[in-house]
Amino acid sequence: MTGSAQDSGPPAGLSHEQYCRAYARGEIRVLIDPTLAYRYVSARMLLPLVMLAVLGLGTALALAVHWFPGVLLVVAGFALPRLTRMSAPTFLMTRSLAEPALYEDSLRLGILKVAPVDRPDPS
Repeated sequence: MTGSAQDSGPPAGLSHEQYCRAYARGEIRVLIDPTLAYRYVSARMLLPLVMLAVLGLGTALALAVHWFPGVLLVVAGFALPRLTRMSAPTFLMTRSLAEPALYEDSLRLGILKVAPVDRPDPS
């Protein structure tokens, strides 16, 4: 296999500062795997535990108080993972530019890949 930038992660050991500067100048293209991004964000947020608690509270509220707010809470419990799945790549892109630790973590786990931008030859 060839050692392309897409396979090997950051080209030539890109540090966080270099990554931020290169991204701002448009010299690199950042690829984020949506499935891995969702798994990472879900694990960091403890989403399964939060969803379980919200669904339980919604059920208790529907049975004990009134059905309408309980149903709203149950619907929110089901909507939370879907909203997280849609926004996880954007969230990780934003946070990777702000936090060096998250940038390194994302690279190590294969969530984020950096590739140079293919520019046409000016001649």
